[in-house]
Amino acid sequence: MTLPSAAAAADGGVRSVTRAFDLLRAFDAEHKVRSLRELVEFTGLPKSTVVRLLGTLSNPGIITSPSESTYSIGPSFLRWVKLAEAMWEVGAEARQVMTALRDDCGETVNIYIRQDLHRICVAQVEGTATVRSVVRVGEPYPMTGGAAARVLLGGCPDTVLEALSAQDARVDAKDLRTAAASTREAGFAITHGDRELGASAVAAPIVAADGRLLAALSMSGPTSRFTADRVARYVDAATHAARRISAVGLGTVEAFL
Repeated sequence: MTLPSAAAAADGGVRSVTRAFDLLRAFDAEHKVRSLRELVEFTGLPKSTVVRLLGTLSNPGIITSPSESTYSIGPSFLRWVKLAEAMWEVGAEARQVMTALRDDCGETVNIYIRQDLHRICVAQVEGTATVRSVVRVGEPYPMTGGAAARVLLGGCPDTVLEALSAQDARVDAKDLRTAAASTREAGFAITHGDRELGASAVAAPIVAADGRLLAALSMSGPTSRFTADRVARYVDAATHAARRISAVGLGTVEAFL
């Protein structure tokens, strides 16, 4: 019998891990339970592959089956959830600043960090208006759109900008470099419909004591509310809040940035 080479085995292992993550991404707040058919459609994988993955993930309790042919996230995730909450928790003082900013302007306030080629919201205080902008905490979002992304680009090395350009043919590394430089010089970013049509945002940098960029404080909402007068006030409020958070610190999350 001919055994697969180490490289082939590694490739197969990486592919299996990728497929497992694709399967787990099918579950969210709106889709807590999925049928086998839905999982096959969501992943685009053969039914036999999905069944095999479900069996593998069910063993350690990562996936559970509430009823025949339906599946959801299993209880084993609880230990990782608690660990992630402890590691990526934004401190109470920073949250107080976020809440005060929300109360002052009424818009949703988020803190984003960069992870590789994505930005991730690690804290959110929802706006007070009925129509508001809300993102999923922990969800990866592109680094090539949105005010928070523009702020975070300011802390990216050229290798990241080149990788972002290689990832998306519509994005030029030179343009990203120019946008990052202009945002650093201004000290804030404003976008209208950049990531999503009808949504606007302002963002400002949160920095460490040594001046290193840690995160972006963003305030977002419907473009109809982001009038010229309001945007000017929002920029002042957001930059002031970002400076306050920079002074009091981000909490435990700061140790991992």
